Amino acid sequence: MASDRRRIVILGGGYAGIKAAEALAGQEGIDVLLIDQNRYHYLQTESYNLIASNLTLHDITLSLEELVGGLGPAFRFVRDTVHAIGPEAVEGREGCYPYDYLILATGSVTLVPRVLVSERLYGVKKLANALKLKHAFEALLLKHMKGERSDSRIVVIGGGSSGVEIAAEMQHMLNRSSLYRGIRVALVAECFLAELDAGSREKARKILERAGVEIVETLVRSVEADRLIFGEGEMPFLFGVVATGISADEFIRTLAFPKEGGFLQVDPYLRVSERIYTAGDCAALKDRQGRRLPPTAQTAEQSGTQAARNILREIRGEPLQPADLKIYGLAIALGGKFAIATSPYLPLNVEGILAHLGKRMIEKFYQIPLRLKSDRKRER
Repeated sequence: MASDRRRIVILGGGYAGIKAAEALAGQEGIDVLLIDQNRYHYLQTESYNLIASNLTLHDITLSLEELVGGLGPAFRFVRDTVHAIGPEAVEGREGCYPYDYLILATGSVTLVPRVLVSERLYGVKKLANALKLKHAFEALLLKHMKGERSDSRIVVIGGGSSGVEIAAEMQHMLNRSSLYRGIRVALVAECFLAELDAGSREKARKILERAGVEIVETLVRSVEADRLIFGEGEMPFLFGVVATGISADEFIRTLAFPKEGGFLQVDPYLRVSERIYTAGDCAALKDRQGRRLPPTAQTAEQSGTQAARNILREIRGEPLQPADLKIYGLAIALGGKFAIATSPYLPLNVEGILAHLGKRMIEKFYQIPLRLKSDRKRER
């Protein structure tokens, strides 16, 4: 009977939401609805290649309608913006969506300190901003090619992996032609790649500086027109990127569930309340030892899968399993075919083209199955 089927609603079509939907595929007795305010799944971990013109818009997006529909006839996608969660349904601008189980996987937004608010600075968590940055970069290349400019600086504020990858790939593009001579990339941050060990950090620094990236380890006090103001000195710039961290979006901040640092607090099974689970960047995810995990695609994917599996266990009346989330490693692109990869499960760090190939392989292993599912839906 239709009334015996369990309704599972997933809010968010990012890495966590997609992995949750995949984990539910092939199961009987459930209907799955994925809701997102956008029609596309954004491969945000590859944004650095989009910005540097290595990838197209098609390369880093997938249709959510095709992707979700490709998981099976019991799967459906709706584009809507949800503004409230009730005990039996979520409310959106376009309708009300009843659920038996709910997964919150709405992701995060770029944390932009007030002192860095500027029309010249972009975040890249949103696809629209990444495209604006790409267009600004390409427009600057053209101006230098035509001789309309001879001296320009792009700044990347933030020394984590996202900021480093963007700066590295932009610099790699600039080094490919003398036509771009006069364009400089500066990476400005208090800390440089704190997620790496000291040896790997120093190697990455040397690689970037050898390529031509300016690395300035300092705090930006304010932005005035076309200048970054430091405690001592300043730096003129044309435009730039803010990659200083993330925060929960406004919707998550308005929810009455307990928070930790602004993110949803979860129990060992990834629940925030009875029948409501969460996954990905909107949650304060921890490992088995209670240590806070950094917001990465791999923790988002793991938590999405494990939240979905616990829902299935709950439906079957089986004991829930505590989440077991891990950081298996970190691969950072350093421009072109060079990367550095570290893992607590490997005796040595990997660098160079081998690390680059490993990183690309991981990205492709995620993307290719999703494109095959989308193609299957489109061909029906």
